[in-house]
This record gives sequence, C-alpha cells and structure tokens, in this order.
Amino acid sequence: MVPIKNYKNILIFNPAYLGDTVLTTPLIKAIRYLYPNANISFCVRPEHIDLFEDLPFINEVITFDKRNSQKGFSGLINFSNILSNHKFDLIINLHLSLRSTALLSFRQKTDVVGFSSAVMSSLFTKRVTKKQELCEVERYLFTLSAICKDFTIENAKKLGGSLECFVDDNLYNNTKTYFNTVAPNKKIIGIAPGSVWPTKRYPAKYFVKIAEDLYTKGYEIALFGGKDDRDSLQEFASSFSKPYFDFAEKTSLKELPAILKAIDILLVNDSGAMHIAVATGTPVVAIFGPTVQSLGFFPYDDNSIVIENNNISCRPCSKHGGKSCPKRHFKCMLDIDYKNIVDTTINLLNN
Repeated sequence: MVPIKNYKNILIFNPAYLGDTVLTTPLIKAIRYLYPNANISFCVRPEHIDLFEDLPFINEVITFDKRNSQKGFSGLINFSNILSNHKFDLIINLHLSLRSTALLSFRQKTDVVGFSSAVMSSLFTKRVTKKQELCEVERYLFTLSAICKDFTIENAKKLGGSLECFVDDNLYNNTKTYFNTVAPNKKIIGIAPGSVWPTKRYPAKYFVKIAEDLYTKGYEIALFGGKDDRDSLQEFASSFSKPYFDFAEKTSLKELPAILKAIDILLVNDSGAMHIAVATGTPVVAIFGPTVQSLGFFPYDDNSIVIENNNISCRPCSKHGGKSCPKRHFKCMLDIDYKNIVDTTINLLNN
C-alpha cells in the first residue's frame, strides 16, 4: 500500500471504552509504518492514558475528558482549541457521534477521515464504510483505504500486526520471579469476573466453582478486577476458601498488563481486561453472554477461545449488554456449564 499524500502530523481520535482503545493499536502501528517520519498522536480518555503513553509508535497521547472537565459546550470549545494548537494535517475519527464530527471538522488544511455511518459524515473530507462483517480491528484498519493506493485489508492487517499496550518489563520479570518462587512449576490461571455491564458478567458463584475445580487439579488462581467490579470480586472472595493471588483493586492500569503477561491464561468476560490480556500475549477463555462474536469485539489473536450459549435466539440483545436480561431468564450466561469452561481452560493450557 502506498500513501496518497505525505502527512506529517496525524491524530487518531478514539476516546472510547477501554477495549476499543486497545483495538485501535494495529491501526496506529500501520500508520507508523506508512508514515515513519510523521508525528502521531492518539486521543483517549484520561483514565486510559497509562496503557499507551510509553508505546514507541505513538509520539503523544492526548486526553479528552468528555464526561468530566471537558463535558458540555465550554469543554468542547476548550478541547477544540487544544486540537487547533497541534495543527494536524490528518485526523482519523473512529467515532460516530455528532459531537465528534463537529469537533473534528471545519479545520483548515486538515483532512478528516471518518465512517460514512457517523452523524453528519458529509462534513468529513473522506468517508469509508464501516463494514459490519469485519471485526472491529479490521473496521479501524479499513480507514486506511481513504489515504492509501492499492489498499487491501490483508495487507493492512500485516502492517498492523497484533494488539499492543504498554508493558512494564521490570514488573513483568519481578512478577514471574515471584510466581516461580511461591508456586514453582505451577500454572497460574487468572480470573477476572467483572465487566462494566451487569449482563456481561458470568455469575461470580460459577467463577468460584471453576476456581475450586482448577485448584484441586493443581493450578494456582489469581484474581483481577478494579473498583467497578467490586460486587463480583467481593462475592468471589467471600466464597472461595482456597489460597489465591489477589490483585483485585491492588494494581493500576499501568501495572495490569505486566501482571497479566506473567500469568498463563485468563478467564474473563467480554471486557477491557480481555483485550489487554490479548495485547500482552496471554491467551484468554472469554465468556460471552448478551454479546456475540459477530459484533466484532472478540479476542484478536489465534490462541484464545470464546465460550457462549448458541442455543437461544435472543442473542445478541444489544451491542454492549445491559443492566438486566430483557427476557428475564439470563440463559445466555446461566446455561453455560462451568465444567465446560474448566475443560476448555485445561485443554488450551495443554495445547
């Protein structure tokens, strides 16, 4: 693929959910390959900055605090002034909202690439179709078709490679040493029972059964989660009586990738932690309930497995899940046998 124009100052705009920002990294790496001398900035939410600030293919991480200090009209003007001072000649907007379109358009000497399904997309300089049959990483990579000759998604995927986030190598090595000292010759299985959306959470009591079964088979358990996962974490901790490595609410987002890289596998719901683990090279067994793989947010690697209930017709009930099951039976999660997850985990570790 050959760039149509020699851009020197590029912004990739995606202050979205945690997982979405991690899924953007193949696009950024592809742009770095196509424009090796350009200044590349990545716009994320402030709480996600630690995952990307020290990555070598990103020159600057810009934060847009759209829910707090920069919300509302005055916040939009403030952030618009920040963008103006950077004088970007190319902006790739991965959002679909009117706010993002208005914020990034009307800029002199700036090409704005966005999806044709975005609100008021006619304001963009160049538009591309967000192909629903592709996964989200590929949809992001498809924006390169607006700025490259001879674009193919296969070549774009080769340029973009795998997901990536910052990993503290010293912390990773120290964690591996710790595991090898405390649990020599043992496999460490991580469990992350939380998710932003309640219906995306496989019941914590089932995670307890999984952990008990794996522990009796000789595996060590490590628990992960943040303050938003507190209910699931507390239910797990109160019911699981065996010893385990407790990283829940004890690690920052900057520390988390290094520790996830040090474990052998992660059992996780459809969540940001799933994508972070994949970005570190740790395989996951991902449990999908209200969401399905065809939405495009499955683990972007060849080593992970998704477990889901394909015997009901009401999936997916929404793009992100919800607060409660619309059918009030929650079979998408409750009918998944925890023993199947145990067997899948062990098979994946052995292979």
